[in-house]
Amino acid sequence: MTAVSIPAHVPQHLVVDYDIFHLPVSEKLDPQQVWRVFQNKGPLVFSPHNGGHWVATDGHDVFKFFSDPKHFSSSYVSIPAVYDDPPQIPIQMDPPVHTKYRAHIQTLFTPKAIDALEPSIRALTVELIEGFRKNGQCEFISEFALQFPLIIFLRMVNLPLDDRLYLRDIIETFNHSGSEEVKRQAHIKLDEYLSRWVDERIANPGNDWISHITKGTIDGRPYTKREMISTLNLLLHAGLDTVAMMLAFITYHLAHNPKDRAYIRNNHDKMQAILQELFRRFAGPNLARTLATDYTYKGVEMKKGDRIVLPQSLFNMDETTTANPDAVDFSRDARHVTFGAGPHTCAGALLARREVTIFLEEWLARIPDFEIIPGKPFKWFASQQNSIFEMWVRWPVQASH
Repeated sequence: MTAVSIPAHVPQHLVVDYDIFHLPVSEKLDPQQVWRVFQNKGPLVFSPHNGGHWVATDGHDVFKFFSDPKHFSSSYVSIPAVYDDPPQIPIQMDPPVHTKYRAHIQTLFTPKAIDALEPSIRALTVELIEGFRKNGQCEFISEFALQFPLIIFLRMVNLPLDDRLYLRDIIETFNHSGSEEVKRQAHIKLDEYLSRWVDERIANPGNDWISHITKGTIDGRPYTKREMISTLNLLLHAGLDTVAMMLAFITYHLAHNPKDRAYIRNNHDKMQAILQELFRRFAGPNLARTLATDYTYKGVEMKKGDRIVLPQSLFNMDETTTANPDAVDFSRDARHVTFGAGPHTCAGALLARREVTIFLEEWLARIPDFEIIPGKPFKWFASQQNSIFEMWVRWPVQASH
């Protein structure tokens, strides 16, 4: 998080002293809103923190850059970049190579495949909620948000559920650290863990996701072991923290808005519009790109190798892309880039939508009225993954059914 010397091609008036891992969130400025600190200071601004990087400040530009792999490469999508790690497949690849790798994992997320998963996802949702419903309260992050998507993932890859705390800690460390070395060590630990299970599935293949990945081919050749591990690494990262934090922010909002709780309970047939608006308002990820070539945009000169953060939160919360963006309005035709845009739109978006749908249906059927517990610890912050770390909620037990 140490500031760096400003590169010669960066004008001083575009330098802003904001660290994306320490943005000034508060009770009145949530992690999505706080990204606006970068607006109105230039079409692009430069942060000297975390190795130094640009930030796109306009929602329209965020969308444009996501859709322009010619200039904005996905070779490094995290800040700070972990340069000595092999790339994650396929998120750290550009077309046309990206397209070939993506096709293999996309078969895991077809509508038919997601439909087949729904009964087990719904049963898990009910099991977790019923595990604490009679207590009248829970610490939502540890007892549900981080349990739910990770258990789903571990079942899909047929890995021990007892490993979930170990894996969760690795993912959380990587996503929320501004240290290149900390990120690199987290990657190494996860790769070492996955390597053992890749070897086991190669020797004893089954019908799980790991076995599917080990059978992958690219340009007529089998995946290397490195490619297998990299693909699984990405699936774990994407499947855990993104969904967990979506659930956390949505629950925070619903705890404060009984009318929205009632609307969702009574309008399951409008779930598509409900999800679109919730995903718009409560974006989690804010990904980065790397300049693939020298590029001048709106008079700002960027150099090949420069890194740039494209905050999904800024597109979703930009007044020029969404009227009154701070408000949750289920009647609007919501536009968002929470799952990215362009060739790298999230392959697992359909699964995430189904998970959140089932959560809303089952939670609100059993705990229709709930609130944040005053005085209990509450921690949230903005970063490359907007997050809530601790959130206690309570409900009248006699009203649950």
